[in-house]
Amino acid sequence: MKHIIGITISVFLASAAAPFAADAQTSIAVGTTARGGAVDGTDQHSDEFIWTLFTRFTALASTGQPKPVLFETWASDAETFSATPKWPDAGEAARFQTSVLQLATRPAAHPGSAVANLARALDAPCNTPGNAGVGGFPSSGDPKPCIAEQTRRNKPQFDYIVENGLNTKKGLAAAYARDFDVVMPDDAISVKGDWIPLPTLLQWIPSLGSLDEIRAAYYTTTSDNVEYALVSLHVSSRQNTNWVWGTFEHRNNPGRCDYIGCFDSFGAQDPEVMPDLAAYNTQYGDCAKTPALLDLMEEEGLDPVWRNYCMKSTQVTFTAEDGTPSVLGNSVIEGITGGGAIAASSCISCHNYASFSANGAPTKAATAMLPYNPTGNEIPGVLDGSIKFDFMWGVLLAP
Repeated sequence: MKHIIGITISVFLASAAAPFAADAQTSIAVGTTARGGAVDGTDQHSDEFIWTLFTRFTALASTGQPKPVLFETWASDAETFSATPKWPDAGEAARFQTSVLQLATRPAAHPGSAVANLARALDAPCNTPGNAGVGGFPSSGDPKPCIAEQTRRNKPQFDYIVENGLNTKKGLAAAYARDFDVVMPDDAISVKGDWIPLPTLLQWIPSLGSLDEIRAAYYTTTSDNVEYALVSLHVSSRQNTNWVWGTFEHRNNPGRCDYIGCFDSFGAQDPEVMPDLAAYNTQYGDCAKTPALLDLMEEEGLDPVWRNYCMKSTQVTFTAEDGTPSVLGNSVIEGITGGGAIAASSCISCHNYASFSANGAPTKAATAMLPYNPTGNEIPGVLDGSIKFDFMWGVLLAP
């Protein structure tokens, strides 16, 4: 069954030769929820493939140590896009940053934070989200409500960027001059997470009861003596030429299936959860796991808290078979933090415009795609004079 979401345009038709009835109209669907698909080199659907990756990178980094998990040991944007890039040492504290999407789409809220100066986002403190109201997120309180973001890149991706000199604008300009084709290795993986301080999370969702109950239900980490809970997670894998995209939300996120629904053909006992059209920011209940997923989690020795994270959907194509744009967005990462429209978000379409020009920076036409919130196939002409950075917007942070 095909689920169409987004805007429906009613077009009234009339003709002098063959007049239509006054109420004749046609509906044009402009967005359909991404439902994943094939993954190169495997016989898995993208839902199973992304869940398999999830169970691996959320496994313990060191046997017998409760934290960190594997993806927390990967390189952050600050460690990757630097004049002195560095793979992190074991035991280094979590490093957060301002959402690049938030800075790029809401510059008026961040004076002086033009896209050309996005490097200041690195290692920034927890920030007030771009559009708190859309998710019922608190906008005042003590401590001041905020959301922190973190992007981690695995070793194959980090090594490719650094070894090819793609970590600075100078290096990118040199790559442009030699017409370098950026093709990251098939095993490259990126993980982006949004984290909320525990007191703010309790303010947002009072039904959680206490900080101890949050610790029992969420994966948490500490940065600068502040304890954070993970609420949302994006995953991208270079296994496909256009990457394989997936997004996860904690089961308690208000409105986690709003607008586009939640679809998981592998890990959820209820594989289709349609959006509640009568109320926003409601609770959608548990996403009970299938035996197949529970077996994977058991094999990797995952902490039971990871059972509280729900797949929203996966994405492997720009459009559905009929050409309707494929959409996928996260209620926190795109909705609250980035201030975007979830029903008009597309991981694959947005990241397609990640690129650089002769000066080592993206063109204005390319960066204008971030606030535009593109969906569907590539718009002709936007990337003229650009080399694609293989779907990774981290290129914005190159110093």
